[in-house]
Amino acid sequence: MRTLRFVTADVFTSVAFTGNQLAVVFGAEGLSTETLQAITREFNYAESTFVFAPETPGTTRRVRIFTPELEVPFAGHPTIGTAHVLAATGEVPPSAAEVAAGEMTIVLGENVGPVPVRMRLENGVPVHGQFTTAQLPEERVEISDLEALASTLSLSANDFVGGMHAPAAASCGLPFLIMPLTSVDAVRRARLNLDAWQRVLQGKWAAWPMVFAMEPSESAASLPAHVQGCDIRARVFVPGSTVPEDPATGSANAALAGYLAARTPRNGTLRWEVAQGVEMGRPSRLSLEAHKHAGVIDAIRVGGATVIISEGTMVVPGAVSFAYST
Repeated sequence: MRTLRFVTADVFTSVAFTGNQLAVVFGAEGLSTETLQAITREFNYAESTFVFAPETPGTTRRVRIFTPELEVPFAGHPTIGTAHVLAATGEVPPSAAEVAAGEMTIVLGENVGPVPVRMRLENGVPVHGQFTTAQLPEERVEISDLEALASTLSLSANDFVGGMHAPAAASCGLPFLIMPLTSVDAVRRARLNLDAWQRVLQGKWAAWPMVFAMEPSESAASLPAHVQGCDIRARVFVPGSTVPEDPATGSANAALAGYLAARTPRNGTLRWEVAQGVEMGRPSRLSLEAHKHAGVIDAIRVGGATVIISEGTMVVPGAVSFAYST
């Protein structure tokens, strides 16, 4: 039997019991992938991470990320949350120079490659993290039939913005189908139609839909305080997962930043604030940045706060028999 230490946190929020839940597990060296998957299903959060000694020069820790169904190469809230936990618990303490400077950088070795996370510190305590994606945006158009896409979310083709802001598949390491809608009301009305999703999107490169709309100031004022002032309201659906809608999705928002930047003529640093998870009762705030030089996107960054919720230990049997199918 093995005893593992874990920390749970709410990510992309400054308020406990909102944002996206994460379990960060230490001491899992030598355990099989099957066992790590079983532990993840035990927590049953959208994702859990397992922290190991660094394997690649220039990285601070090796991190593996699992959903309840599978291991993924990259995900946003596990990246931000794991870096915060490392700094906040003293696993990776800031140096005196970093405390004085008010920031430190933790580089996580993920399956997608090294992912740097810049942590903002106040009196040596982490208060905000921002990761830079290991991959620059990639975009494809797999389906152009708006009626078919609308059917997957119980919407009408008229709910899509269209034109240069037509739906497109985008990725900065994990693909999502970006769907701009005409209003926040349309975002609220979106309801996953599993039969239509299976018919139209299942098996596609970007099978998980992300809908968003620009947030009018009058509706933003009615949001919880920690997500007021956001530019965008978003939702991300993950059909086929134990968690079919995600309250905060850093990887999807990274793809969104690339999508928006590609359609913005300005160069320099472009910024957006996104409210996600509002309809789920777990409001989250994500800060997006895209940098463009001479019309070319050369950096995507996503940031947010994290709140530690609990710490504890769990006992793992020496062998785990695990099987799961969708």
